[in-house]
Amino acid sequence: MTPLARWAVVGFAAVVALLLALALAPQEAVVEVGDEVHLSGVTVALYPAADPDARWRFEAPDVTYDPGSRETTLRRIEDGARRVGSRTDFTLTSDEMTIQRDDDLRGERMDVHLIEDDLDVAMRGADRRQVVVDHAEGVFEVPRIRIFGEDFGESRYEEMRVTFDFTSFEAGGPDTIGYSELELEERSPASGGSP
Repeated sequence: MTPLARWAVVGFAAVVALLLALALAPQEAVVEVGDEVHLSGVTVALYPAADPDARWRFEAPDVTYDPGSRETTLRRIEDGARRVGSRTDFTLTSDEMTIQRDDDLRGERMDVHLIEDDLDVAMRGADRRQVVVDHAEGVFEVPRIRIFGEDFGESRYEEMRVTFDFTSFEAGGPDTIGYSELELEERSPASGGSP
């Protein structure tokens, strides 16, 4: 065997040995990221681009983020609130609510407590339509709503659009229901009222 052929055989054997060593060497495990990210016991802060003065905060024991849809689903929200500046205008609880990719919120049920007015607002979806929080418009879009409080009585409406401060709203449409039941105090003659 010529010296050149001998070096070719030695080189070939070295390459085979190197490939064999690489094939048998332990390899790092490949970690694949699933479609969803699950978190528990977290506080989520939302700064909607369409409502730059507001800050929403939610404490939820179960949160899922879907990178494909860029949506975050919060379950069993125990403590939620909307703040504008240093003032909290309402608190919010919900069994399940989704933060959409445009920062709007949607869910089958949201319960709000208006702090300044001391009123409770129960918002419910209906007929496969959910409650929607539209930040660009600054409104709740609610298929069914119930507003109640100790000194207020109770009001129920369907197909309602109401501003976040609850000072302006539209309700109704064909075949919808709306009623209010007010509680009035009886005045005595000494207070200037009629008996």
